[in-house]
Amino acid sequence: MTAFVPIETGDFVMLYRDECLPPWGDLLDTLDLLQYRGSGWDYMWSSSQLFDVVAAGKVTAKTFKTSDGKRRSRFSVVATARTEGELIALRDKLFSIGKVADDAIDREARRLIAPFEAKTREAARKKIKAALPHIYGGRS
Repeated sequence: MTAFVPIETGDFVMLYRDECLPPWGDLLDTLDLLQYRGSGWDYMWSSSQLFDVVAAGKVTAKTFKTSDGKRRSRFSVVATARTEGELIALRDKLFSIGKVADDAIDREARRLIAPFEAKTREAARKKIKAALPHIYGGRS
């Protein structure tokens, strides 16, 4: 990404939480991670754990101040809007993309693996019975 998202004083800003930005990439690399459930973080279960939505105060070249005076980097800004609700809807939409994709992949993987799993479990069950003939005897 070559330019920061434009911010005006009074805008609402959606940005990554500081702890969710990987140190190795840029914003585009980080946004690509949204294709995974939780943006690749195993413990992320809601969009508010990944993104903050705050009101912008004073804006400078590389940072801006939130309405409560905290200085934040413009590097992590994903979008701005005139209302907080617009950004909350966008935040939830972006977060759900990876969840929907991973859910579909998981369903398909379970479907494809089901015959192999049944065969493998049955083989394992037979090995258990063979190892414990004094308990299972001639039972199948």
